[in-house]
Amino acid sequence: MNRTLLSILAICCVAFTSMAEGSVRWLETTHNFGAFDESVGPVSCRFSFVNTGNEPVAVIAARPNCGCTAPKYSTTPIAPGDTGFVAVSYDPAGRPGRFDKFVAVDLSYPSSRIKLHVAGTVIGAPSSVSQRFPAACGSGLLLAKGALMTGEVDKGQLRTVFLGGYNSSPDTLQPSVEGLPPYLQAAVEPQRVPPGEQVSFVFYFNSAECPLYGLVTDSITIRPGAGAEACDIPSVAIVRENFSRLTPGQLAKAPVVYIAEPVADFGRISRSDATLSRTITIGNQGKNALEIRRVYTTDPGVGVTVNTTRVKKGKQAEATITVDPGALPGAMLNARISVITNDPANPVQTIRVVGEFVNN
Repeated sequence: MNRTLLSILAICCVAFTSMAEGSVRWLETTHNFGAFDESVGPVSCRFSFVNTGNEPVAVIAARPNCGCTAPKYSTTPIAPGDTGFVAVSYDPAGRPGRFDKFVAVDLSYPSSRIKLHVAGTVIGAPSSVSQRFPAACGSGLLLAKGALMTGEVDKGQLRTVFLGGYNSSPDTLQPSVEGLPPYLQAAVEPQRVPPGEQVSFVFYFNSAECPLYGLVTDSITIRPGAGAEACDIPSVAIVRENFSRLTPGQLAKAPVVYIAEPVADFGRISRSDATLSRTITIGNQGKNALEIRRVYTTDPGVGVTVNTTRVKKGKQAEATITVDPGALPGAMLNARISVITNDPANPVQTIRVVGEFVNN
């Protein structure tokens, strides 16, 4: 058999194989429902396709990327030239704002995977909106939380925190973030938020720029738009030291903190008393120097200072605790002072401050 005849046979085989393969043409692969009220309930659309091949084609699977989206289809093979469809419904219950979901569809021939997208904007019912965005901020802007909670962050680490928002007003908002401390940066996406749509505030907490260890609190301002009434929300984080990179040798020589009196008892206190004080000893029983990162309290009427932040082996520092009886809330004194050091075994120690009021 000569080469020319072999080439002709090869071409015919390829052509026959190509003709026998299934193929379809989708009439559309995206559908936008536009804006609709949550009370409408599930909305549906149909994606149609035409079998343009020479073999019957069937839908063998349709997998949504979200439980809010449900596909329906017939498994009956579609003959060449006929039309099939995949119906997709979206349930808006409890999901106010913009959405963009897809269903991955596989047909009965190789490499047939396609994604069918549904999108739109749900105008949330008041009950759903209040559940997901309970914190009001100025006029028309609702927030998912009333505080920016960063959680624990290792010193030197950059942490990203997201705070969701929702435009409950009839106008397009252009939110902004103001009054950030040096260790916080923020971005707003999108910058323009149409009515009924969501916004994401992205905060970057750079602990390397934060001078404090332990509990770090601040306040940030979010403004729904230029000239609009703003709201202030607290920012809370806990900055800690990461000791995971210390070698066994370094751990063996690490400082060891001890507090001589973990309870400072001021006894019986009168509201008319002047400021009271007690001194607590903080010592180092380890080999390397003890670094006192921070000594602080968040309780009103109680203060604390230390005379040094570096304690050599076998030496001591003095922490002076002050109490202003007139500024103390409640009928008893029960406060806590946090002592943060570079002791890897016990980096955070607590001193309790107690007392009892008389002649209230």
